[in-house]
Amino acid sequence: MKRLAFCLTLFSAVLAAACSGGSSTPLPPPPVGNFSNASLKGQYAFLMSGQDIGGFFARVGAFIADGNGNITGGVEDVNTALNGEQTLSFSASTYSISADGRGTIRLTNATGTLIFSVTLNSSAKGIIAQTDGIATTSGTFILQNPNTFTQTAVSGAYVFDTSGIDPNGNPDSIIGQFQASGGGTLVSGVLDENDGATPSGAIAFTTGVYQLDAANGATFGKGTVTFAGLSYIFYIVDGTRLRFMETNSTALTLGDAISQSGSIPTTNSGFTGSFAFLLGGSGLSGPLTRAGRFTSDGNGNLSTILLDDNNTGSFNAVPKGTLTNAVYSIDPNFPGSGRGTATFKDSSLGTFSFIFYLTSPNGGVFQDNSNGVVADGSLLSQTGGPFSNASLAGNYALTWSGISSNTSTGATAEEDFVGQLVVSSSSSNNSSGVMDFSEFTSNQGVFLDVGISGGLALSGDGTGRNMFSVKTNNSPSTTFNFTAYIVNSNTILVVGSDSTRVIAGTLSRQN
Repeated sequence: MKRLAFCLTLFSAVLAAACSGGSSTPLPPPPVGNFSNASLKGQYAFLMSGQDIGGFFARVGAFIADGNGNITGGVEDVNTALNGEQTLSFSASTYSISADGRGTIRLTNATGTLIFSVTLNSSAKGIIAQTDGIATTSGTFILQNPNTFTQTAVSGAYVFDTSGIDPNGNPDSIIGQFQASGGGTLVSGVLDENDGATPSGAIAFTTGVYQLDAANGATFGKGTVTFAGLSYIFYIVDGTRLRFMETNSTALTLGDAISQSGSIPTTNSGFTGSFAFLLGGSGLSGPLTRAGRFTSDGNGNLSTILLDDNNTGSFNAVPKGTLTNAVYSIDPNFPGSGRGTATFKDSSLGTFSFIFYLTSPNGGVFQDNSNGVVADGSLLSQTGGPFSNASLAGNYALTWSGISSNTSTGATAEEDFVGQLVVSSSSSNNSSGVMDFSEFTSNQGVFLDVGISGGLALSGDGTGRNMFSVKTNNSPSTTFNFTAYIVNSNTILVVGSDSTRVIAGTLSRQN
């Protein structure tokens, strides 16, 4: 799934500190897996966002790994509050990957050397978090296909999801669909923007332009696209995915555009099955994360609805009261766009409203338009159930992001985690692994090679609400409690259920 582009760096909730500095850290368990430096070979497009001393910032770009521990080149576009937009080239740099897929990438540009912790899902993709104490960012990197670095490769229908901040620093989410001609123009499109908790409704557009960058287009797949008053830098992964970062604006949003595939539903009857979702953004009082699931019946009705909501440390599980008005609709005004709406009302918590755009019949992007909320993320078809401890056993790359606060100083900032978790077939105490993380509210700031243990406890057949916890093995230790929703045997969505933090992320099987 796409990196969850949380607006979590924007908010000032006062939450308890997760970890303290000066702790002792036992040696982590030995790495489990078959990865090595040779597993990272080729050209990769990355997308990251986070927080530095100036506030929210983002970077998008590409690097080349030679399979022997060397980064032989690359380029990035960075947008920060302190320095504005910059294009920077990478000089000779290095990386190392251990057997569990965890490792370090050091990228050197004109500003110095940046250090990132990574975990590979496979040789084609991975997760990444900055762990040099300069800033805290997180995101993903994906293997590029240089044969697609052409204008004609950008062709057909794409669904996009970008989020970040508007020119006034308010949280902003933009999702939609466009049709690319393959010749440098966009011939149609529609989008929904939720800017500062004011949803726009569907906005249609009929024109747009895109082109490859003269300096870095042919080598790194860089280009620019403009539509509906928005301008983005993009990097081509291949013909099916582009990585976006807003440019030429005091606003800053970023995300991915993914080509539509399969038979996109044009009526309610085409949208059936069970779906899980994960969202991050802002609520009325601060940072918010949500995860859940529902079943659509092909007739516009939703059932078996579950939702877990952490709004500035206040946790609620839906249904809390009685659920009514649980419906969905595939928008007939934009046939083929994949646009739809979903709503339900909890008698205790109020109405929940969502917009989605489908990349396929099996899922897409999901925007929360509930009262006072700006959030977005992914909607994914649940398949392969019922789930069991045996079917879920394996090695997972873990990533989650959130907000923490130091109760002594009152400082509030982002925290980003990456690592590996090994899940066994036992019914309890079945998880162990190692992670790295940045936590700028702590005295230490950066934590490396922290051993973790815990458990994934399934409820019923595993298709609903499950419990997941992780405890750090340093001293003093910290326990992270989550609700988990299983998408399939390869992907698990998690949302924090502690009152002391707002956090969410994914577990994705390594291969």
